Amino acid sequence: MSTPAAEDLEQPVTVEEEVPLGTRLSRLRKAGRFAEAADLVRAELPAEVPAQLHLEAGLCLAAVSDYQAANAHLLLAAIDPGQAPNALAKLSEIAWVRHDHVRGRDYALEGLALDPSSRGNRIQLRRNERAETAANALGDTSGMVAHAAFHADPHGNAGDLGLVDSVRRGFDLEYEPRPRTGLSKSALKKPQSFPRWWDVHVHQLFDEQRLAEVNAGDGLVLGGGGLFLPDTAPNGNSGWQWNVPDEMLRRIRVPLVVWAVGYNTFQGQGFHGDRFSGALRTLVEKASFVGLRNSGSIERVREMLPAELAEKVSWQPCPTTVISRLGGPAWEIPGDLGEFGPVLLNCAYDRSDRRFGDGYGRFLTGLRDWILVTRRRGAEVQYAAHCVDDENFVVDLRREHGLSLPVIPMYDMTVAQIHSTYRRASLVVGMRGHAGMIPFGCGTPIVSLVSHPKLTYFLADIERPQWGVAVDEPDLAARLGEVTGEILDDRAAVVADIDGLQQRLFQVTLENLASLPEPLRVVPRG
Repeated sequence: MSTPAAEDLEQPVTVEEEVPLGTRLSRLRKAGRFAEAADLVRAELPAEVPAQLHLEAGLCLAAVSDYQAANAHLLLAAIDPGQAPNALAKLSEIAWVRHDHVRGRDYALEGLALDPSSRGNRIQLRRNERAETAANALGDTSGMVAHAAFHADPHGNAGDLGLVDSVRRGFDLEYEPRPRTGLSKSALKKPQSFPRWWDVHVHQLFDEQRLAEVNAGDGLVLGGGGLFLPDTAPNGNSGWQWNVPDEMLRRIRVPLVVWAVGYNTFQGQGFHGDRFSGALRTLVEKASFVGLRNSGSIERVREMLPAELAEKVSWQPCPTTVISRLGGPAWEIPGDLGEFGPVLLNCAYDRSDRRFGDGYGRFLTGLRDWILVTRRRGAEVQYAAHCVDDENFVVDLRREHGLSLPVIPMYDMTVAQIHSTYRRASLVVGMRGHAGMIPFGCGTPIVSLVSHPKLTYFLADIERPQWGVAVDEPDLAARLGEVTGEILDDRAAVVADIDGLQQRLFQVTLENLASLPEPLRVVPRG
């Protein structure tokens, strides 16, 4: 029998230091354990605390939709000049969530007066102003279709902008609908205008007024996008991105269609508590059609449902993947426009710890080497930023390796410009989901930089797993160079392959559209 080493016997017993309450709250919130964090605020927060702790308490309580208590803590935090800009930005956001846009605008203006550089307050000011204008202009919703989605802010995610457009184009295809009352679809086929649609932002509270407006119309389309995610705009009403209480959901009287929604958790991430599973069941019970955008999402969601509800869940590909079939200004010039175009690169930086772990430096070096190899073969590499934060890559690449890339700010583009840019690329190497799906839908070859399961789900559904390269690939430059080189060497064949794959996805879409209840059903002519 072995004996312990002397140094092991001499180790002193240590007493774990007590973790400060603010640190505990922050850790729970960042881990997505929002209910635990809120319970801790209610149980252990002393009567007198510093402003920073009031701010953290407000964030935790807002995440479970206890908006009144959250506001109380945030107002106390705002007394401190150092915490006030962040506290006021959150107060403005909560006001926007609750449709109190005048108050939200006032909070944001106060925050900007204290700190003119506050990005959070600038975002919330624009949000509240735009929402107030839209609400005042809405009017009668009879004959209209509500579209519940993440409606991107100005300078927001280019993928979200393109997604909303493609969803509506699918429902507004030039097909003859079954006879129905209300606004005629045939009168509404305009290139970039969707007059029969009105926006329901999923992050805003779905309240009595929104319910009445939806029920006065023709239907509600929810999607697409990765809405089944716990930590983007967390709320206690549903546990996922649509901030809808079960009671409001059950009282919807018009057809509700779930269209190309995704289960969007990262590897190792999950939903804490049972709120999401209960809300999911209510959603599927109520919906006339439940179409998820990939087989991975379908599998995960079916596991959470009883058998009679699981069988309602079907496949509806993301409409961005068939955008060339849906039309628009970018297709006024037919054919392949990207034969001699640049290679576009996109990286994502939200939740970087989950995407890269401790391997970001290796990833950056690998992409540097791949860029140099790609340039040597005569291709120009440009960077396609879907969000402002995506530009972190070009900053880091220049700082660490002295290598510069031209940047295309796609977050400043119209949908038509996004499509045209991707149509003119020879190849797109993308980390964001829609940095793969949109160019694929434009007919452009893609390679996915896999840092999230959803990218492998899509490649599995089109049976092209070879078009994905993991960001933690041991020899990233060599593997990525091999995959992109093969595609560029045989690009015409890959473009033809994509055309066939698109047609299969489009056929599924047409069949699903034809299966919807009236008045949302779309039936091809003839």
